[in-house]
Amino acid sequence: MASTDNDLLQALALHYDDLVEHIRRRFSNQHFARDVVHDVCVQILEKPPVKAISVPIAFLRRATLNRAIDRRRAESTRSLYMQSQIAVVEQHRDDLDGALALEFEQRLKALLAVIESLPARQRHVFLLHRIHGMPQHDIANELGISVNMVAQHFMRAMRTLAQRWQPET
Repeated sequence: MASTDNDLLQALALHYDDLVEHIRRRFSNQHFARDVVHDVCVQILEKPPVKAISVPIAFLRRATLNRAIDRRRAESTRSLYMQSQIAVVEQHRDDLDGALALEFEQRLKALLAVIESLPARQRHVFLLHRIHGMPQHDIANELGISVNMVAQHFMRAMRTLAQRWQPET
């Protein structure tokens, strides 16, 4: 006797806890088991089997076990990929030498010195607009000046930076 979709859903509801326990025993994780059974439930609701199922509980056990294996493989693959990416980052981090780090630090200090040497209003506008990403009209409202004045302060600050600081030497 073949099962209808309704019979399969009834079997799923009736045996839900048994299916979760079946997967939990195999994979030793209650949350993982519940997620797997939930995935199978969603799959059956979204795409019911084409053929009638003669033994619903056997079908559900096989479907949940297959889904659990698929999820574990996917997690394992993701984990291996992430570990390989971490290894690549670690390898490149070790490639940096002290001279390069020192040069970067010196250029950063030079940039900060130029920014600090800007007139107060120019520095304030530059930091708000370029570093904090604040729109010019918001800066104008906050400082009580026109948008045109904000643009002028910003342009002067950029010109000073271009003249006094060379990012690559």
